[in-house]
Amino acid sequence: MKSFLPNMFYYGFPVVLLTTLDEKGKADITPISCTFTLGTNAVIALVKLNQVYDNVKSTPEAVFNLPTAQMWQQVEAIAPYTAKNPVPPQKASKYTHTEDKFTLGGFTQLASEKVRPPRIAQCPIQAEAKVINIIDRDTYALVELEFVQVHAEDDLVIEGNKINPLKWEPLIYNFKHYYGLGEHKGLTFSIK
Repeated sequence: MKSFLPNMFYYGFPVVLLTTLDEKGKADITPISCTFTLGTNAVIALVKLNQVYDNVKSTPEAVFNLPTAQMWQQVEAIAPYTAKNPVPPQKASKYTHTEDKFTLGGFTQLASEKVRPPRIAQCPIQAEAKVINIIDRDTYALVELEFVQVHAEDDLVIEGNKINPLKWEPLIYNFKHYYGLGEHKGLTFSIK
């Protein structure tokens, strides 16, 4: 076993296409993967360099659109366009903000029911949320949200209000690579 400290130790999570509104009410999409949920609450980490940080401050609502593993190329198509400010010229074309990530990714807006940012029609699970707290750090912010409405395709719902994990295949971001799920291994003790 080797011991070391890399300059970035980001092992990744499921990808979320977070839709928000800017201060003028224009919808934006930002792919994120630094999230966790518990009950009807979520915490996300946002880099302040990205437009989404300003958006959740000015309009404290968002939609968590969960893409499938098969949608990785659509996610990657918009990923380079999340920065709000230009970066060094050699990287500027790759990382500058663009106004229409919906078109770039081939996404269709759907009206939400309880928040203002739109949902993404192509994502089979969408969760509307309201921001309840923002904790600012030096270069990033931790944002606490509460889910107020969840939408899921019919074949993904079991028992009326649960997502069927045997049918859902999230897109996973793992050390800067995209993955789907592997073979089902078994059930946790809490649902046996």
